[in-house]
Amino acid sequence: MPTFEHTIDVAAPVERVSEFMTDPTNWPRTHASISQLEIIESSDDEMRMDATFRVLGIGNEGEMVQRILEPDSHVTVSFESPGLSGTADYRYSESDGVTTIVEFVDYEFGDSLLDRIMEPVAKRYNERQFRHSLESSKELIEAELAESERMAAA
Repeated sequence: MPTFEHTIDVAAPVERVSEFMTDPTNWPRTHASISQLEIIESSDDEMRMDATFRVLGIGNEGEMVQRILEPDSHVTVSFESPGLSGTADYRYSESDGVTTIVEFVDYEFGDSLLDRIMEPVAKRYNERQFRHSLESSKELIEAELAESERMAAA
């Protein structure tokens, strides 16, 4: 069962980071593997979505569930599809206007022969995709914050 952890610092308040990270409309902007998300059900602390994502060019359709366990502090996103299932756990903490995001991902591949053959390469691919997603999120959050501050000063 592959697992990995990434940490990144974002020069923005935790509320802004959490708002960006929990908005599924941002996910296709920051995670190249996600090609489509449709919100099926939503409440204050949980959102269910139908998702289409690609792993090594192979499309997967499945369900994603985002749960806000502690606002601006702890969020999980679980995903379930025929070839891949697991959970991404996100923790946010702020110090001096900088928010640290810790991402821990734990998942498993399906049981088909193709899934088993692809697993070693897909594991590296997925880890890289999640790391790049955090880096892209950081860049977008910081750029959008700078732009809103520039507009407010004008």
